[in-house]
Amino acid sequence: MKDANLYIDGYSLTVEHIIEAVRGEWKSVRLEAEAKARCESSRAQVSRWLGSDAPVVYGVNTGLGNLKDTALSPEEHLDWNKTIPYPHAVGVGEYLNPVITRASMLIRANVLSRGYSGVRPQLIERMLEIFNHGIAPAVRELGSTGLSDLGPLAHNAMVVGGLEEAEVFYKGRHMSAQACFQELGMEDVFPLECKEVLSQMNGSTMTQAIAIFACHNMQQLLEIETRIEAILNNGQPIIIDSKERVDMAVEKAFDIILNTVNFENNITCDNPLLFEVEDGYEAVMGCNCSNTQVGYVMDLLNFLIADKANYIMEFINRLDLEEGGRLKAIREAATARVRLIHSLSLPASADSISTKANQEDHVEFSFGAARKALKALTAYQSLLSYLLAAATKTDAVRKNTSKVLEVFPDLNVNTTGSSANLAASINHYLTGKFDLVSLVLKTD
Repeated sequence: MKDANLYIDGYSLTVEHIIEAVRGEWKSVRLEAEAKARCESSRAQVSRWLGSDAPVVYGVNTGLGNLKDTALSPEEHLDWNKTIPYPHAVGVGEYLNPVITRASMLIRANVLSRGYSGVRPQLIERMLEIFNHGIAPAVRELGSTGLSDLGPLAHNAMVVGGLEEAEVFYKGRHMSAQACFQELGMEDVFPLECKEVLSQMNGSTMTQAIAIFACHNMQQLLEIETRIEAILNNGQPIIIDSKERVDMAVEKAFDIILNTVNFENNITCDNPLLFEVEDGYEAVMGCNCSNTQVGYVMDLLNFLIADKANYIMEFINRLDLEEGGRLKAIREAATARVRLIHSLSLPASADSISTKANQEDHVEFSFGAARKALKALTAYQSLLSYLLAAATKTDAVRKNTSKVLEVFPDLNVNTTGSSANLAASINHYLTGKFDLVSLVLKTD
């Protein structure tokens, strides 16, 4: 653990920072002083717009959606903020991995700390308090098209506000947010003021959180693949002429993906945004919640995984051939994983359709692209487990187990049992050793 705090300022948060913070490698995450001052300044403008002679500003002194032209008093806004998340906080399927939803809380706090959203610093500090305690919003997997993750982020906003129906995961327990806060001595209710629900919900931060862990898993799996190849090359090397060139292409393409995701950690993505002018601030509307570029690079990541999977399958096929077909069970199981990876590689972001009666004419499905990428990476992890299982069963490796222990010194599995049990044990080992993250919450 680092003997230091991580300070967020809306401009410098990286994939590495997020992974470290989620792991608990920093003492705590805090709001940087200059960022706090920026938020105080823009929030003062929001307060001025709540006066009687203020111009109409969407989401500040008006309603939302169909009520965008309806004026609301500050008192009406406070009451309304308690209800805004409910029609959006829907979802189906398994629960997203709490690691992902907790990371989304950190990313959103960083986004708001830029000062363009006009929220109180106290809101950001509340979000960081929840994060620092290890609390994760309970959010279902399916509930967003990717053009603003309104559904998933509505659950987050309910947790931050301590609304009665909000649910969280804390230390493996699924419980109400209020009960969790009370147990920890936190304020169980945090009143959300004007624009503070809108600023939490309007954006694609849950998509971004999934993309973060997709990048992390890809980095780890590339390292695992390199280690397994070192084991294979210790015996009779398997030479595939094109693999080196494809590996280089994958590395360059992944750099583009990682750079894009890192950039998107530090953007402002809600409406309206507050920009400083000579006499204060002006509110600017735009399609700021769009996450098209992340959808594109997550689809690209799926392509890379599919290409890599083909080579891993070829390794397994050649090992099976060398062993006279003794690895048939592993080969068949691996083939099924490759087929799954291929099916997941169909691009989601190319399937844009309009929503809201054509009010939103481009919907990039970045949420789906990120989900599919993380699922494909989990399948690729299984594929690498099959390859390592196959390698440990070959005559060349069995005669020289020291190389396996050199590359994976703490791997302790029974190589004499069934191939299925061996691959499952290796997969479990890789998950823990390399801190690999699945899309949904795994239950025993």
